[in-house]
Amino acid sequence: MPKRYDAIRIDNVIKSDSGFLTYDFLAAQTGVFPYYDWDLGRVVYELKHPDDLLRADVVDQLMHLPITEDHPWELVSTDNAKEHIKGLTTGNASVQDNKLAGEGTIFDAALIGKVLGGTKDECSLGFECTIVDEHGVYEGVAYERRQTEFRLNHLAMVEQGRCGPECSARFDSANDVAVQMRTDSKELPRRNENMKTVKLDGQDYNVDDAVAGRLDTLQQENEKLTRENGQLQGKLDGKDDEIKKIKDEKDALEGTQVTAEKLDEAVEGRLMLIQDASAILDEGYDFKGKSDQEIKVDCIKVMNQDFKADGKSEDYINARFDTILEFTKSDQRSLGDNNLKFVGDSETVSAKRKDRLNMKKD
Repeated sequence: MPKRYDAIRIDNVIKSDSGFLTYDFLAAQTGVFPYYDWDLGRVVYELKHPDDLLRADVVDQLMHLPITEDHPWELVSTDNAKEHIKGLTTGNASVQDNKLAGEGTIFDAALIGKVLGGTKDECSLGFECTIVDEHGVYEGVAYERRQTEFRLNHLAMVEQGRCGPECSARFDSANDVAVQMRTDSKELPRRNENMKTVKLDGQDYNVDDAVAGRLDTLQQENEKLTRENGQLQGKLDGKDDEIKKIKDEKDALEGTQVTAEKLDEAVEGRLMLIQDASAILDEGYDFKGKSDQEIKVDCIKVMNQDFKADGKSEDYINARFDTILEFTKSDQRSLGDNNLKFVGDSETVSAKRKDRLNMKKD
């Protein structure tokens, strides 16, 4: 919303026993007032109509309003309250003779000194409003705009005899800002020549050299912190990778550890395989150093000397071995131990046949 800054006099300045400074002020009044519009580069006349200004909701906004020293370069909010707020308006707000009246209390010692010393003994109301392009005449004074939908933001203590934020305003040349002219002076407000344009959150603001320098420093510090944060994040991610690697290695190691139960199962399985394979293989077969799969392949080759294990899966070899083993056991049950079906060569067959014949002779 467009921003406006109105110059206001203060009265009845009282310093309490606690050192706080309390004063009365007239925040705004109805009527047509001249504003210097920086964007247009000329004075425009805007109407504050009673129907818009003297509403109960606007009067309520005048209570507990932040008091600042000069106008900050940003609207006062919870994000910057600690930096800008030097006091508050009290809960006393009312309408007096078509004017918004209130009471303020300053609790910042430095600003109290400036007010009492006469260097900051005028205040300026900072607010937003909706500007309606409307031409007309109010109480004999022509106007070309009308202020509506007031949103009061702060009350700034400024230098005497100056125009609103011209004292030290940093909102004075952009963002649809206009400054109320003093009616007792024909001098137009002047821009601060030592101003620079800075961009914050995508918006341009005119600030003096000192503020621009400070903002530049803060931006550089922020960029440095961002870089350092990125480096730290990279190191943290690297540590996470190391931790994951160690965890994976630990899980893999735990997976390869042989428990007593697994060892018993492995021994029992090996003994059963040797026992089963012994019924098929020659008596002198050396099981030592042979894997389970190698033993099973050798058993298959007793039945089929041309068998090639290359390219055969473990499941295939297991199935083939189980088939041979089952057939062997059933054949032994039907034919007895003299069965020669699985002898591998003719010489062995002849030798066993002779032994059998000798047994018959005896």
